[in-house]
Parts: sequence; structure tokens; C-alpha cells
Amino acid sequence: MHTNQPINSLMQVQNAGSELWWERIKKLGTPLLSDLDEENCVVTFIWRDPAGTHSDIETVYIDLYSKTPHPTRQLTRFSRLEGTDIWYWETSLAKDWLGSYFLMPATKEQTPPDSSDVMAIRHWWIKLMSTNAQADSLNPLPPHSNGNNIKLSAVCLQKKAQSHLKTIIGKQQTIPKKNLWHSDILANTRQVWLYKTGPKTTHKLPVALLFDGQYWATQMPIFSDLDALTSTGKLPPALYVFIDSIDSSYRYKELGCNNDFWTAIEQELLPWVSTQFLITDDPYKTIVAGQSLGGLCAVYGALNWPHRFACAISQSGSFWWPKADSLPDKSDFIQEIKTQDKSPNVLNFVMEAGCYEHDMLEVSKLMTNTLKNAGHNVTFDEFRGGHDWLCWRQGLLRSLISIFDI
Repeated sequence: MHTNQPINSLMQVQNAGSELWWERIKKLGTPLLSDLDEENCVVTFIWRDPAGTHSDIETVYIDLYSKTPHPTRQLTRFSRLEGTDIWYWETSLAKDWLGSYFLMPATKEQTPPDSSDVMAIRHWWIKLMSTNAQADSLNPLPPHSNGNNIKLSAVCLQKKAQSHLKTIIGKQQTIPKKNLWHSDILANTRQVWLYKTGPKTTHKLPVALLFDGQYWATQMPIFSDLDALTSTGKLPPALYVFIDSIDSSYRYKELGCNNDFWTAIEQELLPWVSTQFLITDDPYKTIVAGQSLGGLCAVYGALNWPHRFACAISQSGSFWWPKADSLPDKSDFIQEIKTQDKSPNVLNFVMEAGCYEHDMLEVSKLMTNTLKNAGHNVTFDEFRGGHDWLCWRQGLLRSLISIFDI
């Protein structure tokens, strides 16, 4: 939804853009909401131009996860309210929407390349994000990060969930000491956080390896949740290994079905962890978990190293691999699994994807059926949400409970 004139009534008043008007907006917080029907509302995002009406800002981009199109397909731009310092964009969202977004002002010198060159647009967008992307300063919810130092704001339209969201984003937790793991196989060094739950024990601990561990360890920590779920018996005492992705380029390389990465985990990381904690070597008590590319990686690892990793959690897995523009039913990875003989090892998979993920949801369902047909134990959940860290957080905890219970 986007019209030439704003829909929200606060955007139509005569003093829009005045100091008095901005004070009112700050008190209300953004985005602004107005009812559309019983299930949806109009959501108005606002950005104030610091240079006023004499600005070199040509446009403001927004990336509202799982709502705006991918920037290589279509760029989503704000409009300026004529004669004011107000930039705005309106859309309709379901009244239970939970998701992240960032704003990205750009000057004439930062305009995109030819729209027919998809890769050029992708590189331009990533470069511009690194310098211009910002959280919404008018949003009352605390900002969070996407794991690559891009600050995000949250849209949480359920009032009951807002207080919980403030708690989990702003929660101060004791973060365990980070370790440095050097891999000779991968020729790199990264941060790893090791976290043990439950009382002291002489029994070998089950292990859960979490990809994009820097997010769950530092951006939106889950340590207190793991402790709480363990103390109530919903999770067993275990060792959680949070594996840093280093940066976006390493993440793409290593989480994208990389044999060396898995060899390094099996032959270097786990032996190193075992020097510090008594951990199991039972593959059915060793869990790998990830989101997006990490979800792909978890499934790939279990299928190819079943003797060590027999349980995998995949949230919104990138099963389109290796071609981002492939149709869900044409995924090379899925086709490869279909052509293989049934494995003698029955593996456990817990998978989920969001109802707003479109192709990602479809390809996750296809992967679920493919794994079931290959003889594996698979559960699948379609959650209310999109391709988003905010949505994955609670799902990760649910999935850990589910897979430990199998």
C-alpha cells in the first residue's frame, strides 16, 4: 500500500513538520498505527530530515523484513511530505505482526546502478547498508542488531508482546567469557562462547552447536532462558557452543554446504571443547542449529556427518542453495537428496519457517517432505512471522525443547 497522500490523520494536519508536531510524534513513538479492518492496520514509518527542507537527501529506503521486496527486485522508498522535513512510507500489516526493519537515507551521489544488473544492485545495497543503515530513532522499542552490526528497529503490533520484547532486547545478562578458536583447516580464528546449564555432574553432557552464535550470545542473549528452561526440566543440563560467523563473507562461504567447515567442527572444535567439558560423543545427543544459511548448514551437516551429528534444527533454511533465484522445487540441494539412497541412519530434524516468508516457506515445506521421504524423523512448524531474528528467537527455544525430547 502506498499512495500519493498519506493515510494517517496525523500526517494530514496543517502543522505537520512543526516543532510542536514533532514533539507529539516523539511522545507517540513510531511507526504510527491506524485501523484498516479487523485483521490489519495501516502502519506509517517516519524519518526526520536533519537538514530540514534544504537537504541533499534524495530518498530514504526502508527494508521491512519479509514485507518489502528484496532490493534486487524492487527498492522501497519513502516520500517527502511537500514543504516539510518529513519523509514517510505507509503499508498495511497484520495486527499480530512482529518483525525488524531499518531506514537508509541516501544522497544523489548514492543512487543505485542500472536495475538490470542484479549483482551490481546487490553490492551497492550491501555497501550502502554498511554506512547509511540506521535504526528508527523515533521507535520506543530498543534497537537490536542483525548480527552484522546493522542496527534494526522492531515492529511489534501485539501490545501484550511489546513488554516481553523490551525485556528480551534490553535484558542485561552475564555473558560467558568468549574463547578464541583457531582452525588450521579453515585457516582462521573466531570467537566461541561455551555455556553449561544445570548443576555439576559427572555424566557426559549433550551438546548443542549454535551457528551465528555471536547473535545469540551478544545481540539477543538466550543464556537466562536456557537456565530457566533447564531448571524447570523442559531442557536437560547441556553444553551450548555459540559459534561466531566472523563476518558476512565468511558466513556465506562456511554455512553454504562447506565440507571443510564441518571437518573443522568434527576434528578440531569438538575435541578442543572436550578438553574443557565432559561432553557426549553420541550423535543423537549432539544438536546443530541455525537460521537461514545456518539452517541449511545444520541440515547439510547432519546428512553428511550422521555418525557425529544426528539432530538438526533449521529455522527458515536457505534450501534454495546454491542458486538464490531458483524456484523452490528446482533447488539443487533438494534434488540431490531425492536422488540418494535411503540412509541407514534415521536422523532427527526440527524445522520451521514463517508464514510471511513466501518462497522460503515453500522450499522449507519441500525440504521437510524430502527428508521424510528419505526415511528421517521430521517435525515442521509454520510460525506467525517472517525471515527475522526477532521471530527466530522464541522458535529456537521451542525447537531445542522439541529436539531434546525426541
